[in-house]
Amino acid sequence: MDGTRFHPHRADRLNDEGRLLRQAGGEDLRRLFDFTGNEDVLDIGSGTGFYTDRIAALTTGTVYALDVQPEMHAHYRHRGVPKNVRLLFGDANHVPLAPKSVDVISAIATWHEISADLDLRALLPLLRPWGRLLIIDWRRDPQSFEGGPPLEIRSTKEEVREKLAPYFATIHAENLGDFMFAVTARHLLSHEADL
Repeated sequence: MDGTRFHPHRADRLNDEGRLLRQAGGEDLRRLFDFTGNEDVLDIGSGTGFYTDRIAALTTGTVYALDVQPEMHAHYRHRGVPKNVRLLFGDANHVPLAPKSVDVISAIATWHEISADLDLRALLPLLRPWGRLLIIDWRRDPQSFEGGPPLEIRSTKEEVREKLAPYFATIHAENLGDFMFAVTARHLLSHEADL
């Protein structure tokens, strides 16, 4: 899918409550984010805010909703943006935030769109020491092919783990429901020396 063109029908699909059953549900998010309550978060590919709203409800910190399509933000504004959410325009390689701005970076159902071009060296300085990255995306195994992106642009959780390994001290990968995987990774404390 062309990430620079707005598709109104896609915006409607992104707000479908059924995503909580087919993709990641509220309990999954609580467990995977594992917040103490005041974390700042960068949500990459926030779209219409469906998952951003749920992240914002889990923390009193600021949730930065990043998207490359201004129309998605317009749709989000129309639905109503929580008080602790700040909308950012840009892509994951050019985030308009200062270094060490967030505790967690999340990409929910976005990895398949950004992974090929993602420059982790540009993104990771935004994390505070021991910050975390959470990726939830569609599995590539054929039995998980239901309403998601084409198989050829999906990744396996093992491929994601391999891409993250040089930058993270601990990485945990798991299947999530029938169709998704989740990868959580904690950043190296001394990442400045490694970049």
